[in-house]
Amino acid sequence: MKSLFISTTVFILFFCLFGMAQERATPYSQENQLDLNNATFEEIARLPIPKEIAEKIYDRIEYGGPLSSVYQLREIEGITPDILLTLKPLVRIEPFVEKSEREERIEELYFRLDRWEGQEGTNQALIDSWIERALEPVNINDIRYDELLNLQGVSPVDAAAIVNFRHLVGNYVSLRDLRTTPNLSYFGYRNTRNFITFERRTPHREFHGHILFRMTDTPFLTEEEDVTSTSTQEIIEAAELAQEEVNNYPDIYTRFIGSWGKDIKLGFSYWHSLQEPFFYQELGALKIPKGKFYLGLENQKLGPIQLRKLYIGNYSLAFAHGVVMENTDFFTPRKSGLGFRKRFLGISGDNSRTREFKLSGVAAEFAYKKAHLFLFGSFANRDAILNTTPILFNGKEVHPFNQFIVLDQRFRFAPDDQLRSGNNLSWRNSVKELLLGFRTVYDLFPTTQIGLTYYESAYNRPIRPEVSEIVAGDNLGQLTLPDNEIFNSYGGPISDGKSPFWKDAKSFRRVYGLDFSSVYQNVWFQAEYAELDKGEGFSLGGMKNGNPWAFVGSVYVQYDNFYLMGLYRNYQLGFDNPYQRSFSNYRRFKRTIYEDYFYLQSPYYGQLFTNNPQPQPERGFYFNTRYQLNRKLVASLEYDNWRRNSDDVTQYRLRGTLEYRPIFPLRISLRQKYQAREKLNEVTTEFFENLEFRGMLRARLSRFNELGLLYMNSVTTFRPRPRLYYPIQPGIAYDNTNLAGNVAAPGEALGGFYTHNFNEWLKVRGFLGFYKGFFWTFEDTQFFVVNSDQGAMRYWISLYSRISNHITMRLKYTRDRQYPRTFFHSRDTNNEPIVPGNPSFRQGKYYQGNYIQDLQEFFYVELNYNF
Repeated sequence: MKSLFISTTVFILFFCLFGMAQERATPYSQENQLDLNNATFEEIARLPIPKEIAEKIYDRIEYGGPLSSVYQLREIEGITPDILLTLKPLVRIEPFVEKSEREERIEELYFRLDRWEGQEGTNQALIDSWIERALEPVNINDIRYDELLNLQGVSPVDAAAIVNFRHLVGNYVSLRDLRTTPNLSYFGYRNTRNFITFERRTPHREFHGHILFRMTDTPFLTEEEDVTSTSTQEIIEAAELAQEEVNNYPDIYTRFIGSWGKDIKLGFSYWHSLQEPFFYQELGALKIPKGKFYLGLENQKLGPIQLRKLYIGNYSLAFAHGVVMENTDFFTPRKSGLGFRKRFLGISGDNSRTREFKLSGVAAEFAYKKAHLFLFGSFANRDAILNTTPILFNGKEVHPFNQFIVLDQRFRFAPDDQLRSGNNLSWRNSVKELLLGFRTVYDLFPTTQIGLTYYESAYNRPIRPEVSEIVAGDNLGQLTLPDNEIFNSYGGPISDGKSPFWKDAKSFRRVYGLDFSSVYQNVWFQAEYAELDKGEGFSLGGMKNGNPWAFVGSVYVQYDNFYLMGLYRNYQLGFDNPYQRSFSNYRRFKRTIYEDYFYLQSPYYGQLFTNNPQPQPERGFYFNTRYQLNRKLVASLEYDNWRRNSDDVTQYRLRGTLEYRPIFPLRISLRQKYQAREKLNEVTTEFFENLEFRGMLRARLSRFNELGLLYMNSVTTFRPRPRLYYPIQPGIAYDNTNLAGNVAAPGEALGGFYTHNFNEWLKVRGFLGFYKGFFWTFEDTQFFVVNSDQGAMRYWISLYSRISNHITMRLKYTRDRQYPRTFFHSRDTNNEPIVPGNPSFRQGKYYQGNYIQDLQEFFYVELNYNF
């Protein structure tokens, strides 16, 4: 193991030295000549000439027009015959190609499109809006406060600073005005300028858009990857059982966003998960993939009323802190609404991979002076686990639904649940939901709003969240205090009811919410309170009717070199809102029996936890701060202290980061995390403590190339697992009870990474490293969580190419090779020593040994087209 660690280090250093050697190579040659007329200043500066000569060449072409001959370079002051002879074999003269405004924006922002196109971030609507706004910038004097909030890297304080400047001073005329805006941070200024313009343009109709195609065979990235990822044999069995087509196809995701002019939007997306059945929509004789589609109309005048948005088809909603409404399938820990934890606020077309909580129908936003009104309605199918025991409802037998479930692969049945498959109780599209709601907002001041949100969902099945219908009967004795979260799930007779809009409705759920947001100078306040109605209507605090409630409040203070955020949340145990996506460290059903998939009727029901997008009922305080001490040193700190409401278990998380830049191209990042549960309780088995250190050394080379080293060390300590540790009571003889059990899980990783830009059209990135234990990492545009008990070598290489100014391609290959291990199975012997002459030896009991070396290889292909 030590030799492998040393060889890995040597290889990484060799990899880095090779990268630096390549860095010094001459970029141009007689076979690879530079087109001077169409070159940027950065490209001209890479020629083997002094910088001042490069500037003069660029100025001559930029202000004097394109060259017609290479010999015209002699007319430029400072270019001697020797310099001309040096340049002649390295350059060529081509006619100047005039670019459209959109092509110039693509050229200018290609490095940002590179990052946005391959990722979804915390919300697909954010990525779509960033791409659209970057390529079609809006005049900064027309952009609204709510639109500024959705821009990348723009905080509420930054957005309010821009709005207040316009209100008090007047219109912006240049970037200089923007830079001198009071309370606008430098980070906010740098990000805002990518999306805005200062010119007034005559509206005209043009069709623009962006198409993405992505294909990969990468498995699901969940903590229970070995359970929720279906084996090939189970795939075949499940497909045959449901009479569905067996396939071995990879994960395919396609999306399209388009606009015709500034006001008409449309989009289409299709996602086929790894190896799952294909879903089609039949239109007469035509059979097309069943995806998501939307058509939008924005910024229309209806007399004194403004129709800001109208979307038909699939759309997304998110309001305030996400306590009442945010319809994504994916859980994001510590989603504060700032920085990398942003959410797209308001209405947007839905191109995301969300399937379970997609909204299909109509949504609109109206504005009248200081008042805003959102109306939304949806009618869609939901995946849910049905109870095997029917109930009598209005004189008819009906199978209620137990819990909604977000599925990795949407087979009709869990592959090993013969009871439900035999009774045709599919979990796919098993419940229909009619959702109706509204939101009203009033602007007390330009950057101060108060809002009220309400929605009601009606279902065509009763809700009966009975734990005995999911947990195997002989395991019901394993229920513990955290399972209070399951027992407080919404449902039962109190949820039964009708809807005046839908005759098939048998149950309902109502959620009310109040929120407030305000920016004063450099301080932002936001709070949201919500209640789940249990039949008696809304009552602030739930004191009169016992409605379960949830609350989030936050304060954010921003300066140029410093910011501080504080947040408090409290979600009562019974606040079971399937559209809640507010701040939380853990997802719903954490530490419940649903997390222990081996206790369930099917291990695939473990997705109730692993894929649950709802936050866990918890209460606590969260702080996050960043301070730039000087140009070389930046410190950040994140601290969270909270209690789980199901059993009052205390938990905390502390993370500190220090970034030091001794010289400009070199950056050192040191990150330390402490996290623990029930640290002061020496009796409970709930205790665990995690310490993780991560150090990173980055060298920024020329042409945006990068070279780096990564080292990670972590250890998690915990009580011995109860299944493996049984104390021997006094007076009882040793009876071969298994005393084995771990009390710690260490982890370590060492790796090197490199980015090399051959030119503005071709880039290669890669990583090589060794890890053992738990390890998380970003790989190009993908996020991975991996684990290895015995250690593994992992490397990946990614090639990004701008085939043209409109088309880009990304190819990625990943290889993970586990270190071989030899181990002995002792459970077959009941821990009895096996020696020759022992009767058990003659009866066939013996130690078993296995030699295993796992190898995994993944590919990733991505194509983008902007037009």
